[in-house]
Amino acid sequence: MARTTIDLDPAILRELRRRGQREGKSMGQVASEVLAKALVEPQTSDAPAFEWLSLDLGRPFVDLEDKEAVRSFLDDRS
Repeated sequence: MARTTIDLDPAILRELRRRGQREGKSMGQVASEVLAKALVEPQTSDAPAFEWLSLDLGRPFVDLEDKEAVRSFLDDRS
């Protein structure tokens, strides 16, 4: 098995040690199992899929291709 060094959040390190003691495994074995499982499982989310909302806002007040006209329009509104 390959060896590596990773920086872990202290809470994660405590949980890995706790699980290792509970399961009679080394912290490295537990970390390897958790990582392997996380990398194999598809990513799922309970959040609804994002959808863009597209509405017809009508005709623009200014020619959007003309940057000076846009700048002037915005300056007049402020």
